[in-house]
Amino acid sequence: MAGMSRYIIARSIQTFITLLIILTLIFIMFESLPARPQDLLRTNPNIQPSQIEYMSNLYGYNETTLTRYAMYMVNMLTFDFGISFSRAQNVMDILEDRIPRTMLLFGGATILAYLIGIYLGALIAWKRGGVLDGSTVVVSLVFYNMPSFWIGLIFLVVFASELDWFPLTGWYDETDVIFGLEPGSTLFKVLDISWHMFLPMLVLLLLSLAGTVLLMRTAMLDVIGENYMITAKAIGLPERKVLFRHGARNAMLPVVTSFIIAFVFAIGGAVVLENVFSFPGMGALYIQALFQLDFPVAEATLYIITLMVLLGNFVADLLYSYLDPRVRI
Repeated sequence: MAGMSRYIIARSIQTFITLLIILTLIFIMFESLPARPQDLLRTNPNIQPSQIEYMSNLYGYNETTLTRYAMYMVNMLTFDFGISFSRAQNVMDILEDRIPRTMLLFGGATILAYLIGIYLGALIAWKRGGVLDGSTVVVSLVFYNMPSFWIGLIFLVVFASELDWFPLTGWYDETDVIFGLEPGSTLFKVLDISWHMFLPMLVLLLLSLAGTVLLMRTAMLDVIGENYMITAKAIGLPERKVLFRHGARNAMLPVVTSFIIAFVFAIGGAVVLENVFSFPGMGALYIQALFQLDFPVAEATLYIITLMVLLGNFVADLLYSYLDPRVRI
């Protein structure tokens, strides 16, 4: 336990230092941009110079760079993101509305991909060398190397535009007609949100499933030749029991630890796919904030995504060190 405690403390310090470095890089990135939020105000003839000056003081743009950096770090670490420049809302309130949507879409797709991928990867490894194995590996490799925006656009054109089976954009629309249900009811909301989420979640599922199947197949192939697997088959245990209770269970170590990383990195990849499907999550919010020069929202969105990725890596490291004590040495 002493070794585990030292490992947790060391990883915590490394994670915090990494967070400070990334926050600094985010600050430098936005400071390096040639435009400032108040520049949009100057394009409006109805805005008075005194109002522009007030906004500059409010957001600290009349302070020195070092002072702004200190204010920025304190605000980020205390989750005080201030007021949105374009929406005149508290940034945290905006994020609280967007984060659950992104978590539901990307988290749901990742969980489904691992549940299906573990089963399918173990099955094709067990029946290696056959048609199922070869075809699954080929299809997985195709989707694994396919750009998300490209397959997303194909699905939009085919299933949303041409066939009109699914909506092109959005998250929830009370004007939709679903089985004659009354708009605003709980069942209507669940079905309508599911209908809007189906295409982007299907794309994410296919992309995530490909990597999971290949990872589980590789891990399972390493386990199949172990002595305990040969013994289990020799004593006449049912094939399904040998496959899942003895084989897949022991092959899941790299798959389980990669799940958390895949979960948070899927959310980190929301920027591209959410904009392809016009899905109102964190990724779409970040792009909108950049176009509107809404630095408080853009910085806060990047910070939350960064924090989730770092925490995911931290949890994955702890899980792996618990399952494999050699990591702590």
